[in-house]
Amino acid sequence: MDLTRTAEYTLHLRHRHSDGSWSDLEARPDHDPAAHDPEREWGQGTLYVCKACDEQVFVQPESDPSDAGE
Repeated sequence: MDLTRTAEYTLHLRHRHSDGSWSDLEARPDHDPAAHDPEREWGQGTLYVCKACDEQVFVQPESDPSDAGE
């Protein structure tokens, strides 16, 4: 199961601006080649961007402790 894609369908992400207003965050695909660098782990999460102010939030599923030995 791809938890990143599942989160896009089950979460409604918003953030608060300094004036007290709330704005929706939308998933934005990352097309920058540097973002696909395995050391940055961007492939394991989703970038969300505020529709009003372009503030960015990166959401990544917590790693499974059972995978630590692999």
